[in-house]
Amino acid sequence: MPTFMTNSSRRLSYELIGEGSPIVLLPGGPGLDPLTYFQDIRLPSFQLVVLCPRGTGQSDPPEDPDGYRIAGYVEDLEQLRQHLNIERLLIYGSSHGASTALAYAARFPDHVGRLVVASGPARVDADLAAAISEAQQRFAAHVPGGADRLRTAEAATSELRTAATDQQRRAALRRLMDTYVAHLDAPRQRFLDRLCAAPTNFAAPPVMAAEMMSGLDLLHDAHRITAAALVIGGEFDIRVPGAHLRDIAEAIPNAHYVELGGAGHLVHQECPEWEDLVAGFFTGPGE
Repeated sequence: MPTFMTNSSRRLSYELIGEGSPIVLLPGGPGLDPLTYFQDIRLPSFQLVVLCPRGTGQSDPPEDPDGYRIAGYVEDLEQLRQHLNIERLLIYGSSHGASTALAYAARFPDHVGRLVVASGPARVDADLAAAISEAQQRFAAHVPGGADRLRTAEAATSELRTAATDQQRRAALRRLMDTYVAHLDAPRQRFLDRLCAAPTNFAAPPVMAAEMMSGLDLLHDAHRITAAALVIGGEFDIRVPGAHLRDIAEAIPNAHYVELGGAGHLVHQECPEWEDLVAGFFTGPGE
C-alpha cells in the first residue's frame, strides 16, 4: 500500500486499482476499512485511488479527536492531490466520503474536475429527520424483512453507544448494517460480514455525529462548487433519503440527481447500473 508524509508530518496511505485516468474514492463510515468498503468496485478505463482517511488503513490518526471533524478529512484529500500532482481531481464520495467531497469541492473548487456525491448527508435538520421517517416507512412496507431489520437496527444503535469493547461494537454494527442495503441476499450478507470484521476506527463516528448535530451545514457554500456534479441516492436509503439528496443537487450550480431503484444506502453494492452511470459521468465532456 503506498504511503506518503503530509506537510504536517502525518502519514497517509492509499491503494491503486486498475489503470487509466485516476478517480479518487472516498469511503463511508467514518472509520470503516476503505479497501473492504470499495473492494468490489471496478471502472474500466479508470485507475481507482482509494484514499485511506486518517485513522484507517496505514494512515495516522489525528493527535486530537477534533481532527476527525470534516475539515480534517478535507485536508487529507488536498494532501493526496498534492502528492499525486493532479491539478483537478475526479472524486467519488460515498456516505461520509460524500460529505467530505462536498466540503472539499466548496473549499477547493479549482481543484475538482468532476464530482459524484453518493448517499452522503450535507446537514442534520428537521427536514432530514422527516425524510428519514418517511423512508423508514417505505423500507418497512416494501423491503423484505424491512420492519424486523429496522427494529433490530434501533436496538443495535443503542448498543453501539454503550458498548464497552470493540467486539461488542462490531456485533452491534453488523446488525445495524442490515439496513444499509435493501436486498439482503447472500452476496450482500458476505460483504457486510467482511466490512464489519475488517479493521474499524470506532473513535471517528462520534466526532462526526457531534459535528453534524451542532449545526454543520455543507450546503452553505455549495454555490461555490464549479465542477459538474452527479448526486446519487437509493430508493430505499433510510440513512440519507432521496429528498435530502435532491436538496444537495439543487444547491450545486451544475448538478443533477439520479435515484437508483430498489437500492439502499450502499448503492455501489446493489445496483448493476451503477458502473455505467458513474463511468459515463466521469467520461463526459468538461463543463
